[in-house]
Amino acid sequence: MITMKTTLTIKLAMIAALSANAQVTPENDSVNYSLNLQELVVKSNAPKTKMKNGSMTTRIEGTALESAGSVQDMLAYVPGMARMGGQLQVIGQGTPVYYVNGRRVRDTDELLRLRSQEIREVEVISNPGAAYDASVSAVVRIKTRRMQGEGLGGSIDISDAQALKNGNNNLASSISLNYRHHHIDVFGGVNINNDYLDNYRSDVEQNTYGTVFHSQRGTIDTKQKFSHLHFNAGLNWQMSNNGSAGFKMERGVWLKNYFGVTMDEDILRNKETEDHFTSVSDINSKNPNTFLTNIYYNGKMGKWGIDANIDYYTQRETKDDHISESSLSGLHDVDSRTETSNHLVAARLVADHALWSGNLKLGGEMTYVNRDNDYAISGIDNISSRLSEVEEQNYALFAEYGLPVKKAGMLTMGLRYEHVAFDFRDLTDASRSVRRNNDDFFPSLSFATRLGLLQMQLSYGVKTTRPSYYHLRSDVDYVSRYTLQTGEPTLKNEISHDLGLMGRWRFISFAANYVHIKDAIYDWTTPYNDNGVVMIGMVNFNQPIDRLGIFVNMAPTIGCWSTSNTLGMMKQWLSFNLDDPREATGKREVTYNKPMFIFNSANSFSLSHNWKLELNSEFYSKSHFRNVRILEHYWNLTAAVEKKWKCRSLFGGNGGQLSIRLSCADIFNTARHDVLLDLGNYSLFQSDIVGENRSHYSMHRVALNICYTFNTVKSKYKGQGAGSEAKKRM
Repeated sequence: MITMKTTLTIKLAMIAALSANAQVTPENDSVNYSLNLQELVVKSNAPKTKMKNGSMTTRIEGTALESAGSVQDMLAYVPGMARMGGQLQVIGQGTPVYYVNGRRVRDTDELLRLRSQEIREVEVISNPGAAYDASVSAVVRIKTRRMQGEGLGGSIDISDAQALKNGNNNLASSISLNYRHHHIDVFGGVNINNDYLDNYRSDVEQNTYGTVFHSQRGTIDTKQKFSHLHFNAGLNWQMSNNGSAGFKMERGVWLKNYFGVTMDEDILRNKETEDHFTSVSDINSKNPNTFLTNIYYNGKMGKWGIDANIDYYTQRETKDDHISESSLSGLHDVDSRTETSNHLVAARLVADHALWSGNLKLGGEMTYVNRDNDYAISGIDNISSRLSEVEEQNYALFAEYGLPVKKAGMLTMGLRYEHVAFDFRDLTDASRSVRRNNDDFFPSLSFATRLGLLQMQLSYGVKTTRPSYYHLRSDVDYVSRYTLQTGEPTLKNEISHDLGLMGRWRFISFAANYVHIKDAIYDWTTPYNDNGVVMIGMVNFNQPIDRLGIFVNMAPTIGCWSTSNTLGMMKQWLSFNLDDPREATGKREVTYNKPMFIFNSANSFSLSHNWKLELNSEFYSKSHFRNVRILEHYWNLTAAVEKKWKCRSLFGGNGGQLSIRLSCADIFNTARHDVLLDLGNYSLFQSDIVGENRSHYSMHRVALNICYTFNTVKSKYKGQGAGSEAKKRM
C-alpha cells in the first residue's frame, strides 16, 4: 500500500532527477533529458488489522503473530479474541465456528496441527449474517499463505511440549504432501498426536445446604493418555478459470484414549467428620473413530456464482468406565458402558448474482442427523440402563442483499428461515420421549461506512443456540457416590439479539458487542438428597441475560519491533433468587456481574540472519464468567526464539526452508484460575483450573518445534462443507 506521502516523495525524487539531466533547446524551449533509474524501492507498513466484508481481518504473514507456534496459540493474540479458561472465544460473543480456506473445521485439534507460519490472515466475524447457521454467534475464517509452483511439495513438522512441574507431555508430528500438475491437485497428510498427563492435582470443596450441611473436602488427581491418528486425502480439479470441483476424505483413529480421575476426600456432616472417601475412575474409550467425506463445486453458471457442498459424516465411540470406591463402610465397584453412534448427511447450495447496483446472495441448506445412544450400568440399584435414539432434520433458506448507498456506505440486509424437526425416542421409557417442530426467522442488518481514514460498521442480528445432543439425552450417569449427571431432552433453544459496532483508524481497531439472551442454556447442580448427593444437568434460565464485550487493538511497527496490543472488557448482567436454607427467608440473591478486563500483547523482534525473538503476554482479571466466579488473575508470559534457514529441496522445485522454534510458556506459572460455583443451596470450589475441554493441561511448559518445508504448493481445495453446526453439536 503506497500512501499519499509516499507518492509525493516519489514525485519529488523524479523532478530532482529530471532537473539534474535537463537541457533547454532554443528551437522550442523544450526540455530534453535523459533519465536512468537503476532501482526504486518503496517501503510502507500496511495496517495489520482492517475491516473487510463485515469482518475484522488481521494479517498474520510478516507480523509478530507469524511465529506464535500453533494456530491455537496465535489466535489468543488476534484482535477480538481472548482465551477464557484455556478456551478461545470471540470477545463478547463466545466460542466461534472455525473455517480454514473456506472449509469448516470439525475437529478443533486441527488448530493445534496448523502452524502460525502457514497462515496469511484471520477474519473475525462477530455478528455473522444470514448465510451462516442461525446458531453460529461468531465465525473465525483462517486463510493460509498462497504458494506457487508445481510438482511435489509438502512439509514435515515435529513438536514436543513438556510441562515443567508435572508429568505433562505432548508430542505431535505431521507430514503433508501436495502434488500439482496443470489443472489437477492431489493432496494428503497424516498427523499423530501423543499426550501424556500424570498426577495433576487440584484442591476441591463441595457443599450442600439443606436440613443437613454436607461437605466434601480433598483433592482430585488426573491422569490422561491418548494417541490419535488423523488422515486426510483429496483431489481438486480446476476445470476453468471460473470453476473447480473436488472431494476430500478425513479419517480420525484413536489408538489409545484413557482418562483417570482419583478423588480423595474427607466427608463432613454438620461440620463433623463422618467418613473418608476415595474414588478411582478409569475411563477407556474404544474405537472413538470419525470419518468425513466432502464433495464440492465452486464456480460460475452464466452470471451466477455457485458454491455447492455435500457432506457425509460418521462418529462412533464405546466408552467403558470402571469406578472403584472405598470408605470406612467398605469397598464398592460400579461399571458402565456407553455406546454412541452418529450419522450425518448435509448439503449446502449458495448462489450470488449482481442485481441492480448491488449483489444478491441466495442459498439453502439441509441437514439430517441420526444418533443412537446405549447406556448400560451395573453395581448400583437406583440407576437404570437407557437406550435412546435421536433424529433431527434441519431445512434452511436464506437471502442476503448488499446495496451500495451513494456517498454513504454499504447496506446489507439478510433473512434466514429454518425448519427443525426434532424427534427424541427413549426406547426404555417412552414417557421421556420428545417430539417437536420449530419454524423460525432470523433477520440480519448491517451498515458500513468510511469517513476519511475511519472505517465503521454497525450490525444487528438474531441468533439461536441449540443444546448438544449429549445434553439432550435422558440417562443418568454415575460419576461417584456423591455425584450424578443427567441430560434433559426438553431443553429449549436459546435466542439472542446481537448489536455490534466495529471500526478501524490507521493501526487502531475497536469493536463493541451487546447481546440480549433469552432461555439461556447453562449447566446447573442441585442437591439430590440430604446425604450430600448432587445432580448435574442443564437448564434454561427463566430470565434474560445481557452481555457486553468491548476491545481496542493497537498494532504499530517501529523498526525491527512489531507489536499487537489488545485492551478489552467483558461484562454480563446475571442474577438469581435461589433457595438457601441458611437464610431466614429461605432465599438468597446470587449475582454474577463482575466484569473481566483483558490485556494481551504480542511482541516480535526481527533480527539479522533470520533470527526472531518474541515476548508475549496474556492477562485476564478476576471476574464472573457465566455462572462461575473466577477468583484469581490469569497471566501467561511466554518467551520464544526462532531461527530459519533456506536450504535445497530434497525433491527439486523452488527450494526448502528449515525452521526451529524454542519457547517457554507461562514463565511464572500463573496461567490458571481458582473458581467458585455458588448456586444458593450448593457451592463448589476448585483450584488450578486452566482449561475447559482439558481442564488440567499445564500452560507452564517448554516447547520445541522443528519444521521443514519443500516446494510448498497450497492446495486449491475450495470445499466449504455442510452441516457444520450439527457436527459441532455431536
